[in-house]
Amino acid sequence: MQVRGCRVSAPIRQPWGGACRIVEWIDTTGQISRRVVAENVTADEVRATIDRHVEGRKYMLHDDERAPRQTLPRR
Repeated sequence: MQVRGCRVSAPIRQPWGGACRIVEWIDTTGQISRRVVAENVTADEVRATIDRHVEGRKYMLHDDERAPRQTLPRR
């Protein structure tokens, strides 16, 4: 899969122990996607996560003007 950009968050500590990270990427059409991964994820595992991504449900409030858009315009 081709992506325009990707970022991995700093570890997020969970109250019950352990930690995770959020992988966020933008595909070539501008669609933003996110997945939660383990704290100690490697670059190869991030690539595999993006490649295995299956489009799922989108949860958004349509009446909230302050909500971020789900697609980014091409520059």
